[in-house]
Amino acid sequence: MAWAKHLGVLFSLISPYITTAAPTGAHDNAQGLRVETSSGELQGFINETAPSVRQFLGVPYAEPPVGKLRFEAPVSPKRGQTAINATAWAPSCYQSLSSKPTVFTEEVPQFLINGGQSEDCLYLNIWAPRVENIPEGEKLPVFVYIPGGGFTSGGADSMYKIPDKWIQRTQSHIVVVLNYRVNLFGYPNAPGLKSPNVGLLDQRAAVEWTYKNIAAFGGDPSRITLWGQSAGAASVSAYGYAWPEDPIVTGLISDSGVASLLYSEDFEHSNFTALANLVGYESTKHKDVVEYMRQIPAKTLQNAMYQTSLNPSLAQYKFIPLADNVTFFNDLTDRADKGLLAEIVSGLQS
Repeated sequence: MAWAKHLGVLFSLISPYITTAAPTGAHDNAQGLRVETSSGELQGFINETAPSVRQFLGVPYAEPPVGKLRFEAPVSPKRGQTAINATAWAPSCYQSLSSKPTVFTEEVPQFLINGGQSEDCLYLNIWAPRVENIPEGEKLPVFVYIPGGGFTSGGADSMYKIPDKWIQRTQSHIVVVLNYRVNLFGYPNAPGLKSPNVGLLDQRAAVEWTYKNIAAFGGDPSRITLWGQSAGAASVSAYGYAWPEDPIVTGLISDSGVASLLYSEDFEHSNFTALANLVGYESTKHKDVVEYMRQIPAKTLQNAMYQTSLNPSLAQYKFIPLADNVTFFNDLTDRADKGLLAEIVSGLQS
């Protein structure tokens, strides 16, 4: 677990307790706690455990991916008419359930999500120095962090992903940590969909939102580094190949993961259709399997996958990125030799 210790030291992320607080009151505008964004005006807060850090939690970067938007690419959020109370964590995305002990449950539970789960989960979180600590006329570099979880679990709300103490110490950068869809909801690979990997498109949408809005927090949109761990690292390693002409970011950091080691080749959509059959889909009764699955409660789908995982004799469903060679790849070396990747600084650590 050397990588876990490294990430804990590098991020310096463990706070004495989970970061939540109420708005600080009358001087919010002067303190930079009310910020205008494309999603609406945000009301952030300052926590006494990191008194030099502005925090904005649960910021929507896309419309809730529910109903007709389930399994679809993210849609830009509508701007609200009232201020968004960005002082509490949004739920993590629906993910795989397991009753089996793992290294995370036994050794490093700080990687596990603390809050609930919801299909309405496309939110990001921002930590920035206090306004008065940013030199006049200066814009700070930005890290956008993609959490890991094997593409089937994970989210922003876990102790090892809270960078308040890091920023409290350095006062020299801004960190954005995002949720993105995982498991069935992020990588449905269903017949007829425009993309099998909407979870990867969520990540791109979060980068685009950051680029558009981060200057309002004191960040430099021309100095954004995309950083990920485990499945997040695999996402980062694929990102430069997926967006070679318009990466937006100027740096990539892959921390213990690479795209070519974790992908699906289920081009027959067998996982999706088998799961649909398990929850009642019949081709003779229902016209479209995707539309049928959009009507099934998210919790029902999650439970169906969980129940099959308990019985090794049943078919096991694994929804991870499909190597479509558009958003995710199994031929990175060949593509690199052909120059089919973004020409930006990249770093990799195992």
